[in-house]
Amino acid sequence: MKSDRMVSLLLLLQARSPRSARELANTLEVSMRTVYRDVEALSWAGVPVYAERGSSGGIMLAEGYRKAITQFSTEELHALFLAAADPLAELGVSAHARALDKLEGALPDLQRRAAQQARQRILLDHNRWYRAAQPAPLLAALRRAVWDDRQVRMRYRDRAGASTDRVIDPFGLVSKAGVWYLIAREANGDMRTFRAERIVDAEELPTQFTRPDGFDLEAHWRSSTAAMERPSEAYDATLFVPSDEMEAITGFYESEPIEDRDGGKVLRIHFPAYRVALWQVAGWGPRVRVIAPAELRDAVIEQAHETLRAYATP
Repeated sequence: MKSDRMVSLLLLLQARSPRSARELANTLEVSMRTVYRDVEALSWAGVPVYAERGSSGGIMLAEGYRKAITQFSTEELHALFLAAADPLAELGVSAHARALDKLEGALPDLQRRAAQQARQRILLDHNRWYRAAQPAPLLAALRRAVWDDRQVRMRYRDRAGASTDRVIDPFGLVSKAGVWYLIAREANGDMRTFRAERIVDAEELPTQFTRPDGFDLEAHWRSSTAAMERPSEAYDATLFVPSDEMEAITGFYESEPIEDRDGGKVLRIHFPAYRVALWQVAGWGPRVRVIAPAELRDAVIEQAHETLRAYATP
C-alpha cells in the first residue's frame, strides 16, 4: 500500500539522511519515479523532505525533524523494546510488533543495538500459570465493537453454567494476568464486568451507543477491582510445601516464605476466606501439609474421612 511505503520511506530517511533515490528505490522495491512521487507527497503533507544535487546530495529530511527519532535515551529504548508476550495479539492486533520492528529499523546503529539488547535481557509474560485459552476470534470482534461504540448481542455463561442472552454497550476490554474482561453497560444501566472466556457468542449490532461524559476505563477498572479484592473474610494458613510443588502451589494465591526446611519451605498463604482455604488445601491433598491453624488441619482431616466414607458406600 502507498501509505505503508511512505511510512517506510520516512523511517529510512529518519535513520540516515541523505540517501540517493536509487538506494531508496532498491530498498523499497519500486522505481525511482515512484520514490520521487512519494517524496513530493510527503512534502505536500508538511514533512520537511527535499532533494539536493551533487555527489554529496540526495533525498533528505530537515535536520531538526530527522533528529526527533534519535533523541531516545537508553532507558527509554529499553522501556519500548522489552520483550513481552503481546496481549494485543489476542485482540487480533498485529500492528504493535510491526511498528516496533519499523522503529528499530529507523534507529541509528548504537540505539538499535540498545533496543536489541533490551529484547534479549528481560521478558515480560503477562500470562498466569494454567491459564485457559482466550477466545481470540471473539475478542477481535469485541474490539471492533468497542472501537466503534456499537452495541453487542451476546450469550453469556455464568459460573453455574447457566446461559443468558443480553444486549450490552461494550465500553472497553481489560487484560488482567492474561485473562480478558469486557466492561459493559447492560440495558438497565448497570455496569458489569464479563469474563471473556465465558462469552459463548457475540454479534456486533448496527446500533451505536453514547458513552457518558468523563468515563475513564482505567479509573473504573481500578475502583471495581479494589471492591472485589477487598478482603471480607480473609484467612491465612501456614503450610509446608515440598520444593517440587512450589511452583504450582504458589501460582494460586499470594504467599510469603517463613522458613526453609528439608525438602521444601514453610509458607504463609493468604486465602480470601476460610471455606476457600479448606476446599483448596483438601484438594491439594498430600502435596502440602497444614502446620497452622489447628482448626484448618482438623477440618482437612475430617474432610478426608467424609470423602472416604462417601466412596466406601457403593
